Amino acid sequence: MLIAKNDAYHKQLNFADAEIGDVFWVVEHVPYSGTIKGVQKYTVTEIRSKLVICQSELAKPMKIKRSTLQENCYLENDPYFADIQKTFEISSQVEWVRRLIKEHESRDFDQEVVDAVLAWQRRVEMRRE
Repeated sequence: MLIAKNDAYHKQLNFADAEIGDVFWVVEHVPYSGTIKGVQKYTVTEIRSKLVICQSELAKPMKIKRSTLQENCYLENDPYFADIQKTFEISSQVEWVRRLIKEHESRDFDQEVVDAVLAWQRRVEMRRE
């Protein structure tokens, strides 16, 4: 079973007692920034004497030393990870919306879209006060 070590904001996963089928998430950061580049789900598929082999649906297998605590790895029930995942999902959606807006002419937008953006802007300004 995977166990998280350290405090809430600097957790590291201990793979010493990992079991086949254990699930965890790896958060990829842009170096030297607070930007999250990706969130990937991994499953422990094989356990060797010194290594744990993990597989993701989209990435190649990852080899992790059993004796080393792993940074940027989180269990699904971790409240801090839930916040990271929510932030990443919203950021991804915002980038997608930005691309959509850039791809369209201004005549493609109707009043409903404009009203929604203006209402969002008012909410942002109220939070800043």
